[in-house]
Amino acid sequence: MKRIILWMFVLLLSGCATHEPSPKVDSDQGTSGVQSAGTGILGAGTGPEIAAYLTKAYHDKINMCRNNPSAPPFLCSGVLFRATENSTLFHFWDPRPGSTGVSFSWLRVDAKFNKLVFGYNNGFIFYPYFFKPAGKIEPEILCFFPVDGATLSRPDKGCGQVPNVPTSVRCQTQGINTAAQYLAHYNNQPGKYGSLCGFDVRDYLNQGATTAFNEAVKAQEQGGTFAFNTQNEFRLDVWGQNLGATLPIEAVFYLNDTGKAGAQYDQRDFKTQTGIWIPMIRMTLPQTPAADATFQFIPADQAISS
Repeated sequence: MKRIILWMFVLLLSGCATHEPSPKVDSDQGTSGVQSAGTGILGAGTGPEIAAYLTKAYHDKINMCRNNPSAPPFLCSGVLFRATENSTLFHFWDPRPGSTGVSFSWLRVDAKFNKLVFGYNNGFIFYPYFFKPAGKIEPEILCFFPVDGATLSRPDKGCGQVPNVPTSVRCQTQGINTAAQYLAHYNNQPGKYGSLCGFDVRDYLNQGATTAFNEAVKAQEQGGTFAFNTQNEFRLDVWGQNLGATLPIEAVFYLNDTGKAGAQYDQRDFKTQTGIWIPMIRMTLPQTPAADATFQFIPADQAISS
C-alpha cells in the first residue's frame, strides 16, 4: 500500500492539536494536527512544546513508522532541516530559482554531525510528515547521502551520477544495499566528496525505501571522523515559489548569536508573509560523537512572541 493512503487514513482518525491559523487548503486535507500514540509527537505546539517534540524525535531510534514496513523512519522521527543563507532578497522557504531539488539534512541520535553545510548558522525545520499540521504539502523525499552528496553537480534532481564519476551512481544500481557494502565503497574513495553514492528512498520503493534508509543510517553512524565532520544530505523534490503557508515548517533554528539574527529576521518575515507564528529554536550540534544535539526555546531570543 502506498504511504499516502496510510497518511490519509491517519488524518481521518487522529485527534486535534491547534496552534497556528489554518491556511487555505484542499478540503480533503482535514482540519487539525496529528498525534501519534506511539511517539507522542504532536503536529503543532507552543515554543517549549516544539523544543520538546524535537528532542523526542531526535532520540527516537525506530526502524519504521507505526510498524509499517513501507514507512521509513524519516517520516516520523529525527529532525529534518534545511540550513539557509540569510538574506533580505528572498524568503527562506523558497527554493533557488531554476533548482530541480532542495537539499536538507537529517539529525538523529544515530545520525550525528557537528556542522552545517557551507558553515551556515541558521535555517528551518520541517515537521516529520506523519505529524505535520493538516493541510501542509509533502515535497517528495527522493534520496539520502550518509555524507554530503555534492548534489548540485548531479542530475536527476540531485540524486544521479556526478559526471565522469562512476562510483557516484545510485547505490542500489551498484549493488550497494547494506551498511557494510556502503562502508566498503566509502573506504575505497579517498576523496569521498562527490565520489560516493546515494540511496534511493522514493515512495514507490515502499519497503525497499525503509530498508535502504536504515542501512544508510547505520553506514553514517559507522563512518568515523569524516562522516561526523560532514553533514548528511537528503534531496527533496522542488516546490513552487511563495508556498510558505502550506509548507510543513515547524520552526526556524539558529546555532549561535550569528545565526540568531538571521533566525529573527526569518521568524518575522514568515509571520508577515503567512500570518503564521513559528518558534525560533536554538539547536546545538554535538561536537564529539559521544555528545548529543539539544533543542531549546529561549523566550528572550524570539523576535516576536506570537
